[in-house]
Amino acid sequence: MLEAAGEEFAEKGFDGATVRVICDRAGMNLAAVNYHFGDKEQLYEQAVLHAHRCGPGMPPAEDANVSPAEDLRHYVAAFLSNVVALQSPTWHQTLMLREMVNPTRASEALVREAIRPRFERLSGILRRLCPGEDDRRIQALSFSVVGQCLHYKLTRSISERLVGAEAFGRLDPEYLTDHITRFTLAALGEAPPFGSMTESHVSRKGALK
Repeated sequence: MLEAAGEEFAEKGFDGATVRVICDRAGMNLAAVNYHFGDKEQLYEQAVLHAHRCGPGMPPAEDANVSPAEDLRHYVAAFLSNVVALQSPTWHQTLMLREMVNPTRASEALVREAIRPRFERLSGILRRLCPGEDDRRIQALSFSVVGQCLHYKLTRSISERLVGAEAFGRLDPEYLTDHITRFTLAALGEAPPFGSMTESHVSRKGALK
């Protein structure tokens, strides 16, 4: 039931999905929703949590042997591949992104179980890069990195019209990982401006390649 509900909610959103279609997809009768979940809203909430638990995992854990610059690169790569999933999204990722854009009651549990741990992981990386900054600056920096990653997913239809589908398609996860990481490090003074940056440049932290 949760698989069928998740697929239907991911395709059509909460308002567009119907319990009848979900039950048809699951091969169950309508009474099963009331019996197991109570109503459509509670079914949706459980489907969102199921999407998180079965979907993308956390970015790699902090490694003391890895510089914060390279740690940021690993985080961005994992975020683009697993959360944003530009090239091959699953219904799990699509549903969670829907919930982020149009939050419902389910967002409280989603933030607690999925989003907050990822955000805190990113904030920890940025604290290593900017040890003297206060919480407000670290939070703003974290949102800046997340915003760059999400932009390519949430604005895809408009962006393809701006530059063409072929050109937008060349902004693949590997290229964007490099771009977002280098752009962020340059803004933080951990790498030179883009005009003077080379592929072989190594930052003061010894990790940007």
